[in-house]
Amino acid sequence: MRKLDDAEAMHYRDQLRAARYAALADAEAFGDICFALEALGLRLLGQQGDLNAYEDRIGLYARMSPVLSDLARAMPSRFKTYEALYRTVRTARNDAMHIGAYARHATEAAIELCIGLEEALMVDVRRNVGSVMVKGAITVDPWQPVAHARQLMLMHSFSFLPVWQGGRWWLISELGLARFLNVGRDEKFRRLGMPIETAEAEDLESVEIAESDLLTARMPVDDVLSDARVKDGPMLWLVVDEERKDRLAGVLSPFELM
Repeated sequence: MRKLDDAEAMHYRDQLRAARYAALADAEAFGDICFALEALGLRLLGQQGDLNAYEDRIGLYARMSPVLSDLARAMPSRFKTYEALYRTVRTARNDAMHIGAYARHATEAAIELCIGLEEALMVDVRRNVGSVMVKGAITVDPWQPVAHARQLMLMHSFSFLPVWQGGRWWLISELGLARFLNVGRDEKFRRLGMPIETAEAEDLESVEIAESDLLTARMPVDDVLSDARVKDGPMLWLVVDEERKDRLAGVLSPFELM
């Protein structure tokens, strides 16, 4: 089996991560995880097969995850082995009963499997910001209405939304938006229709990001963590394009670094 290079490992990690996020939001997205596993299995096996055919090849990587191997054997009441999780996912993949408790159990096993495999795929990949960040960051523009920002936050469970304004990056927070919209019905409707730049000039709180706090893809993760300090509430780093500070290459949160 030809070992995955860094770019391939990150590609399949991203597919598993995206599928896991989708399944966390909706158990019906269990199939997305299966598709991601099948794509990885196809690459590792080198020929078309099914989850049964891919199990051993994916398992070679799974052994590099302590959660799927050592910890699962040492603490079986808390962690499940790769074989147990994979068997649950494989069985559910071929079963039509994707409803109720059965679906939740299968999805939980699939999510646990993804977490372990994502870690395993990154074992030998150089840890810089570009290798762990979430690409394709969603942003809002100052002219867009507050209702659009609210919709994005609710749809994706975002804690922050980046906006480029006045030559700087700002973050609209979920708390700031909740405070801004905590008004009477008629006033709330008016505020939802406001452009974001107008809302910020009134009462909408946003956090200005200093240029020194912006990251680039080449920065080592060790440097980011050594400079970080624990804050109240969630935090989000913005990763900017090295050529243009007004473009985001991605975003990074502590979740991606765990």
